[in-house]
Amino acid sequence: MIRADYPLLLDPHLAERVWAGTTLGKGVGEAWDLSVHPNGPCLVRNGALKGRTLAEVALACPADFGGPIKLLAKRLDCREELSVQVHPVDIDPKTEAWVVLRAMPGAGVYHGFTREVTADEVRTAARDGSLSKLLRFLPLDPGGAVFVPSGTVHAIGKGLVLFEIQQSADTTYRLFDWGRDRELHLEEGLRCADLRAGGPLPEPRKVAEGRTRLVSCEHFHVDRVEAEGSFRVDPMGAWRAVLVVNGGARVGAHEAGPGETMLLPKPIGATTLYTRGKVTALVYGPGPGG
Repeated sequence: MIRADYPLLLDPHLAERVWAGTTLGKGVGEAWDLSVHPNGPCLVRNGALKGRTLAEVALACPADFGGPIKLLAKRLDCREELSVQVHPVDIDPKTEAWVVLRAMPGAGVYHGFTREVTADEVRTAARDGSLSKLLRFLPLDPGGAVFVPSGTVHAIGKGLVLFEIQQSADTTYRLFDWGRDRELHLEEGLRCADLRAGGPLPEPRKVAEGRTRLVSCEHFHVDRVEAEGSFRVDPMGAWRAVLVVNGGARVGAHEAGPGETMLLPKPIGATTLYTRGKVTALVYGPGPGG
């Protein structure tokens, strides 16, 4: 019988992208660190479940995760701008959030419109190459967070390395692609696009000593943890994952270093992670968090 009753270290699915840098590997734009999606399932690399996909494990023992895993977490290395895009609201919806890991000076994202616009304005601007002028540009520094509900027209700018958490979906409608010769989905995107002015950014708040809630919604939450010695993570009847940004975090013989993800399933309960030096980590999971 398959059981997920110990900390799972995950090997990401790596995806090449035309806009990629070199941080994740030459030509690799996305590392799907925690994924059960058929387009890129990650692998367990330690313990009794080594070599199995997380999708296979979650399907075999859903109770160990409090039910199906409905989220996907990834890192993105954006040497060039990503397309201006939107995700559907009703069918295969994809609400997401970004946390900046690295940023070149002046780097940022396009997030919603500067004002309420019409579909005809967007259609015309997408076709004549001026769509970015209608979009709100947000300069970002490392540690900054952005919440992107389904239907938000957005684009990640160049010079950013991001953590992204999202609903486990992979439908994207491109509205504009900066002159690259890729398929666009202008009419499909306009049918689900929110044409209002962009909404506010999330307000970080301290939830415990050394722990800051960066973003929270009905689907997921993300905390930044800064600790030296140890810190606690509670799966809260489901699961939590830890992406180590700097330093290292260990539970018994299971250790995650910089850029690595440790998934803590429900059966292990509240767990102490011991640090290697000073550690900065993103702790995330389903729901708004405790």
